[in-house]
Amino acid sequence: MHELDRIRLALVDAADRGEGAVLATVVGVDGSAYRGTGARMVVRADGSTTGAVSGGCLEADIVARAAEVLASGSAERAHYDMRSSDDDVLGLGMGCRGVVDVQLDPLAGDALRAEIDRLAELRARNAVRLLVCGAGADAIPVVRLAAMTGWLATVVDHRPSFVTVDRFPDAERVIRLDASQTGATLASVVRLDEFAAAVVMGHAASHDGARLHELLTVPSLRYLGVLGPRRRTMELLEGAPGVAPGAIPPHVYAPIGLDIGAETPEEIALAIVSECAAALAGRTPRSLRQREGPIHESR
Repeated sequence: MHELDRIRLALVDAADRGEGAVLATVVGVDGSAYRGTGARMVVRADGSTTGAVSGGCLEADIVARAAEVLASGSAERAHYDMRSSDDDVLGLGMGCRGVVDVQLDPLAGDALRAEIDRLAELRARNAVRLLVCGAGADAIPVVRLAAMTGWLATVVDHRPSFVTVDRFPDAERVIRLDASQTGATLASVVRLDEFAAAVVMGHAASHDGARLHELLTVPSLRYLGVLGPRRRTMELLEGAPGVAPGAIPPHVYAPIGLDIGAETPEEIALAIVSECAAALAGRTPRSLRQREGPIHESR
């Protein structure tokens, strides 16, 4: 479940119980920090928390501040300067060397319900939808890992015994495409423009080719991964509209996945989901030790 969903559900539970809560939001970062701007955490009246604004360095102090904020009903801005190496003076044991500002907003009644609605809208605008074409055993860890990341995965396959909820409990939808019917296209069972990413991994050239050709016409796709060797993908692309012979479009990733030495289905799934995440974020995959400047982009 995505962090935003967990935070929203925590606020819903507080509202249903007639309790207030404090929403802590990172509103400014200068230098090194575990989380970027926009990171959130809910502090309930009993001191329990959902979400995180750091790697564990700031949470205890924020919980203490939240009790006062909830009691007073007045918002507060917490400023944490972690650039000094002698951070044990603050008693927080901070490991980063940056400046973090956290807004603490008390929520109750109508304000709490309004924030719940706002988070629902924010989640809807930022939900990554992944289309997995193929329901083989190797697709199961891909869907599971995507769901753990907070993505909404739809699985489509032509084999009735493969497209079952029991096999894919983490998928948002599991759909059978009856390939025996005339005009059996992906668009006949799902809205393709709702997906930002798709993976073709059906292990059958005729089906994979048809799925790939159809997905190439979807403007919303920023990542289109194809399982198998590069030569196989080039063969599948033959005759695809708008694709030059021997060429692979820039948003088509084949062979699929990052080069992490993956062997097992779980490792391959990690390579696929990581590559997809990087593509959607507009990042070139590399070690963070090679990155110059802040880890987090300004938001």
